[in-house]
Amino acid sequence: MTMTDSRPGSARANEDWVGNTHEVTVVLDGLTAPEGVGGCIHGTPWYVSRLGNHLLEAASVQQTPLRESLRKAISGVSAEHADSCDLSNPGTPSSTVALVRVTSTRVEALVLADSPVVVDLDHGLSVITDQSVETVVHAEREAALAAPTGSQEKADRMAELVRAQRLVRNTPEGYWIAGANPDAADHAIERSWPREEVRRFAAMTDGVSCLVDVYNAMSWSDLLNTAQANITDVISTVRRVEDTDPEGVRWPRYKKSDDATIAYVELD
Repeated sequence: MTMTDSRPGSARANEDWVGNTHEVTVVLDGLTAPEGVGGCIHGTPWYVSRLGNHLLEAASVQQTPLRESLRKAISGVSAEHADSCDLSNPGTPSSTVALVRVTSTRVEALVLADSPVVVDLDHGLSVITDQSVETVVHAEREAALAAPTGSQEKADRMAELVRAQRLVRNTPEGYWIAGANPDAADHAIERSWPREEVRRFAAMTDGVSCLVDVYNAMSWSDLLNTAQANITDVISTVRRVEDTDPEGVRWPRYKKSDDATIAYVELD
């Protein structure tokens, strides 16, 4: 059984993406660009849609390792717009990746950046995420978080944060994310488990995982149980919590509401 839900955080187009086949689940969180996606005429929603579909196709070949599937997907999207866009521009569209593949014997997960996968095993939960983006540009990040949500000061500081992050994105000194460089796949985190040990799993963007790791409104088990009962209740709960702190005083964050996406899968 597979259930999904995805909602924008504002009037802007949703920059998240979710897709699945019988074996493969993909959740993507496209990076918001306050000053636009430099060098690309297409935009982030286009990028995540193309990357997601390439990933579904590449990962469906079970003999292909997940990192190689991601490498092929990034290369495939780059080939689609290399002639029309400047993919060397640091502002070219990019995205986190949460990818899970279920085979007859294994459950495999890949995470690139901070969209986590939570796996419910016979012996407990396993949470796979990559928070390396939090280890860079500390001053700009703290300044952005300190400004009131929705203010011009917040917008200005967010633009400064994004400019600083772009300088270290997909570099050895920074953090890695899916963009135009297929080498980012080499820096993804991979895990796998025997299929018979896995009861269920969820892949999500940080617009959902904030319920646990920012708002402390749920445990990971609570989140999985809520998704099991009614998948739409997960993001509805996120929005209710955010509405109690519209200016980000109690929970400093980059925006009042982020795009939020979750895929929940129960195995037979």
